[in-house]
Amino acid sequence: MRKRNFDATPRQLPVNSKATPTRNFFKKAGEKKNEIHRLIILFSPWLVKSRSITKRTGHNYFMAYFHSSTFGTITGRHGTAVAAVDKDGNNVIRLYRKPFNPNTPKQQALRLKFSIVNKELAPLRQVITIGNKDSRAYSKIVGKTISGAVTGEYPEFSIDFSKVSIVSGTLQSVVAVTAKVATDSPDSLDFTWDTTLGFQSRLGADDDKVNIICFNASSSMAIPFMEVATRKEGSAVVTLPEIWQGNDIHCWLYLSSADGMYNSGSVYTIPASLKG
Repeated sequence: MRKRNFDATPRQLPVNSKATPTRNFFKKAGEKKNEIHRLIILFSPWLVKSRSITKRTGHNYFMAYFHSSTFGTITGRHGTAVAAVDKDGNNVIRLYRKPFNPNTPKQQALRLKFSIVNKELAPLRQVITIGNKDSRAYSKIVGKTISGAVTGEYPEFSIDFSKVSIVSGTLQSVVAVTAKVATDSPDSLDFTWDTTLGFQSRLGADDDKVNIICFNASSSMAIPFMEVATRKEGSAVVTLPEIWQGNDIHCWLYLSSADGMYNSGSVYTIPASLKG
């Protein structure tokens, strides 16, 4: 099979060519068009699907969506061109523009919230990705936490972990979840939950696997206990590190179907303080 030769040299657009969204974008970009033009020409031979648009959002002009089978997702800044992934998972390229008010009180508060949430949830990143079966789940949960789970006034922000849902899914969840220190072991937590299944109301079965996530915010450590019991059993005991004694532990419980295809949403339990 003969190979195609691609020429990545930037080309001059015809002077009298019909106006297109791409040309309109470059016209608005002014003298800064060259960086984006070179990037478009460089990657265009490998684009499986692309569509040029001109979409103004705030003070940024989004020029194109990219779907590349060779390079995967394109991110980062190249001169005045910025490639990123939007909230819908689309790879977009835009012209970089500095914010008009880069340090207003509102922006300072938002940046501090973003910093705190990222730092606190970072140990849960892998758990979140696996539980949601979505590589972009972590960034979505960070956004939801910033908007709905951060309490306090600037600069004294904190996270209300009871409002953080680390896993979402269609499998029927459980209710009345409790966690308390086991009577025969000060390093263990005894979990219980209601085993009632709705009658053909939602996806769920007695043999669904129970997963428990324990998070020590003080030491920034998360420990997942996977498939420790079944839904029907109604209880499980997990043993935590001895050095966690005296710390407040945040816990979530969620279920997975027996075939591993579906997960339920996570249920947060009241923090349990291990006896020190």
